[in-house]
Amino acid sequence: SKPRPVRPCQWWGIDMTKVMTESGWVYVVLVVDWFSKKIVGHRAGYQSRSHEWLQALEMGIQAHFPEGVREQGLSLMSDNGCQPTGKAFVRECAILGILQAFTSYNNPKGNVDTERTMRTIKEELFWLHEWRSLEHLADALSGWIELFNTTYLHSALGWKTPQCVHQQAGKKRKDTPLKAA
Repeated sequence: SKPRPVRPCQWWGIDMTKVMTESGWVYVVLVVDWFSKKIVGHRAGYQSRSHEWLQALEMGIQAHFPEGVREQGLSLMSDNGCQPTGKAFVRECAILGILQAFTSYNNPKGNVDTERTMRTIKEELFWLHEWRSLEHLADALSGWIELFNTTYLHSALGWKTPQCVHQQAGKKRKDTPLKAA
């Protein structure tokens, strides 16, 4: 069964889609926090190698783990594609202390939170425009993600925004005293 996070930055999902521009295919990688539905990292480029996936992951890590991600309990779900199963990606996740998990073959439900976010971005951004270039798409993507994270109301979140849920849960964790062992 699919893992159910109980806090932000416990389970992230990563996935990729491609979008046609006048200058060729652009590959878009998203990293989504499953607890808050917040898009924590992204990358748009003409290539989709493990390196580009790591750049999207690194964006999320830098924003949400400024003291480092090691021993913070982050798990990352992906499909079994060549990028997240590539030696460089697996090695980097291991070095960072990120536990990788993979969906079973041909099972998009295993990464459903990420897949659903990808569908939303396709329906509300990618499919609505003729894209001139990578730069044109990347600029629009960054703006859309900012709006999504701060203004998009999710029914699964009790009609709150990803940023609101992320911040509220983070504040609760800081306000909860640690129990003595």
